[in-house]
Amino acid sequence: MRLRIEELQLLGTTRAVRFEPGMNAIVGAMSGGKTATVNCLRALLGADVKVIPELRGRTIAGLIVVGDRRFRIVRQLVTTSTAKVDIAEVGGQQEVWRLPASELQEGYDQTFRDWWLDMLHLRAVRVPRAPTDDASPLVPVTISDYLMYCILRQKEIDSSVFGTPDNNHKNIKRKYVFEILYGLYEPEAAGLRERLREVSTELRSLTADAATLERILESSNYSSRAHLEVQRDQTQAQLASARLEDIQLTERTADPTTVGLRRQISEVEADLGQLSDTEAAERATIGRLQELRGQLVAQSRRLTRALVAERLLNDFEFHTCPRCGSDVPERGDEDTCRLCLQTPPDAPAPAALAAEQDRVIDQVTETDQLVERSTRRLEALKARHTALQQLRSDLGSQLERAAAIYLTDQTDHVRELATRQGRLEEHLARLHDALDLHDRLRGQGDRVAQLQQEQDDLNERIAAARHSNPSVHERLSSLDRALEATLREFDAPRFDNRQGSRISRETYLPVVDGRSFADLESQGVEVLVNVAHVLAHQRVAMADTTIPLPNLLIIDGISSNVGHEGHDLRRLRNMYAALLGAATENIDRLQIIVTDNDSPPISGIHRALDLSDSDRLVPMPVDDGVIEES
Repeated sequence: MRLRIEELQLLGTTRAVRFEPGMNAIVGAMSGGKTATVNCLRALLGADVKVIPELRGRTIAGLIVVGDRRFRIVRQLVTTSTAKVDIAEVGGQQEVWRLPASELQEGYDQTFRDWWLDMLHLRAVRVPRAPTDDASPLVPVTISDYLMYCILRQKEIDSSVFGTPDNNHKNIKRKYVFEILYGLYEPEAAGLRERLREVSTELRSLTADAATLERILESSNYSSRAHLEVQRDQTQAQLASARLEDIQLTERTADPTTVGLRRQISEVEADLGQLSDTEAAERATIGRLQELRGQLVAQSRRLTRALVAERLLNDFEFHTCPRCGSDVPERGDEDTCRLCLQTPPDAPAPAALAAEQDRVIDQVTETDQLVERSTRRLEALKARHTALQQLRSDLGSQLERAAAIYLTDQTDHVRELATRQGRLEEHLARLHDALDLHDRLRGQGDRVAQLQQEQDDLNERIAAARHSNPSVHERLSSLDRALEATLREFDAPRFDNRQGSRISRETYLPVVDGRSFADLESQGVEVLVNVAHVLAHQRVAMADTTIPLPNLLIIDGISSNVGHEGHDLRRLRNMYAALLGAATENIDRLQIIVTDNDSPPISGIHRALDLSDSDRLVPMPVDDGVIEES
């Protein structure tokens, strides 16, 4: 993916640096600000802000080309993870973003560093912080991790590959980025690794639990499962014998006297139950009869009032209004009421009312007789109930005396039998618990064996996935050839009789003539190997567009410890020439920016910025209080 920086501005000043396609150089004294410039470029590319005090809090802006799109980015140089970064597309779709630097906030769907991953089509994955520790947390691979292969920093160029030997976390990220770039990190393999983490976590937990159980059993009297099973069988037999003896003892207590008393008590209790039901039914009957009697008495009283009214008020005429006292005039006829002018209702004859009253009185008398008869039956039932209760009490006392006499004779035997049963039951429960532990331990052993087999299968599948893609082998072989060719272009020193450079398939670090990077010893040689290493990656990515490495190379302190005389100077010129050749051959795709204390030893390189002690990247105050700017 083409990635080119066109301009860097330090806002609030007149400092503006223009970069050209191809190869650019930033030249200046040690304290001029070359590394500070590189750190500003890293901040524009989404890396964490790490700048000198003079730059802290200032704001930078840059024009950057990504693929076929151009963006203007404005970022304040602060370490706050939620500080906002402004992005605007120049031309094209003219999209605009305002994003937090590295920590996602509510209301935002991505961060600035995630935006860079999207723009460069780099895979966003989460990987274990420590691959050998299956319980380690997952951490994201960020744009800073990808930029390791694009930016050689001055403090690392002559001592290590990307500063990883002293930073295990960074070294792990470096290896994951390598696998992602070259196709070793496949989604299927990632899923297998995640399952491997789950299996290994469960396996570790089960193994620890099994070890704890083994220690518990070994330190107790239950370490032998066979001995436990023998004890269990013996205890079960002894407990069955004790329970049989208890049953026999119970049967012996059932002599004729106690059996007869218990039978009589049962019969009496049954009679008491029936009597209680009968008493309740009788009380309900009395209640209903008394309610009926009340209704009949009320009916008789109404009939009496009707007879009296008929006798006293018959043919009674109102000549004076009972309400106002006025005279009532003659009106109506003999069939209407003189007072209300309505026809009076037909009233029953007095003889019929008298007959009805006699009938009601007879019913009241009969009801009284029924109530009296039911009351006598209820009293008889109560007396029977009292007698049965007394009989039940007497029979209970007789049974208690009979049982007490026998139990007194068998007390010691009963107590001993109960104690023995309790002891055997408790011992049997402990044996079952111990056997359950053995069963659990055996089950864990079976599960551990299954997990170990699955773990081995997953490791084999992961290893097969890493080496099953022929194109991956071809990419790595191309990288080996590119590294060897680049070192030969540099005329780097050779070692031993094992000439040939390659990338280690285990560490993904350069190996020069059989020597690892840590064994090179010479800082100048380490600079040559580091530059050849990153240039080889860019050359392979140029030839194979499936490798998603951003096509930008920034080298800070390119001539550190290389030497500037004799053969060392020739090697320095060769290194510059190889970089210039790569940038020129791929002028539209690859941009290279180097910083050096001295001017480039060859021509054809664009000097983007010249710095000195008096003309630094950050303007310095002068005596009269005026700020100098370049």
